[in-house]
Amino acid sequence: ENRTEADVERLMNEFIAQYNSSTPVYITPETAESADDYLELAYNATSMKDALKYAKEALKLDPHNFDAEALVLELKAKDGTRLVRDYAKAVQRATDFMEETGYFEDEYIGDFWGVLATRPYMRLRCKYVNLLTECGMIGQARDECIELLRLCEGDNMGIRFLLMHIYAYFEDEEAALTLHKQFDSYDETEMLLPLSILYYKKGDFTKATQYLRKLNGANRDLKRFLKIVLAEGNEEFEGFELEGGYRPGTIEELMMELRDNGFLFIGMDTYYEWALQQTKKFK
Repeated sequence: ENRTEADVERLMNEFIAQYNSSTPVYITPETAESADDYLELAYNATSMKDALKYAKEALKLDPHNFDAEALVLELKAKDGTRLVRDYAKAVQRATDFMEETGYFEDEYIGDFWGVLATRPYMRLRCKYVNLLTECGMIGQARDECIELLRLCEGDNMGIRFLLMHIYAYFEDEEAALTLHKQFDSYDETEMLLPLSILYYKKGDFTKATQYLRKLNGANRDLKRFLKIVLAEGNEEFEGFELEGGYRPGTIEELMMELRDNGFLFIGMDTYYEWALQQTKKFK
């Protein structure tokens, strides 16, 4: 308000100058020098061949670049079983290195991710645990999740949500409730849905309904989600993550949960039918 054209022009020039000074310099194969430079080239490569070449170069320059190692493993993978074995070896090598460099001392345990140097290691193990679930190795994935939460008590990577689905899969009520309490019993979609399924699987419909009611209050699209899941082949199933991006408490969150935890949700049609009927009774 009350600005002259000269004032506006001055402010615009200041903005443009600040923007130009903060514009990133893009790495090219000719300017790449460090492992991080080559890793960036690998992520931006337009072919798998080039991506693998750059990732290998990054790993050559820094044998302990765990992000580069994970990328090399995935680009070279011939099948899931081999990839699991290679990841297990990579995680063990990375763990040995982290122990040698002192990050497994008491002062760091529980604070991983808060220390920048531990983040690539945590990303490597997170990718490993997700691969384990994709391969149906749910027991091993559970053990990995427990260890990751020991290392990072604040759970910056959302491991608690995967672990809750695993506990529901095994119908481990005590562990599930302990985990929920550990994170202040928040009414989060990714906690409430697996808890409702857990009690449904155990035949405790009262508690299954209680958590379903909480979920209905936390996620406004629950009923809509259940209807779509039960309508096989429904075109609405696709593209929800693109509908305004990820938004907590909406159908996008439920769709992502379904996608990322298929080991729990497959074969649960009777639960969906029951849950839909229950939600119709909620006010």
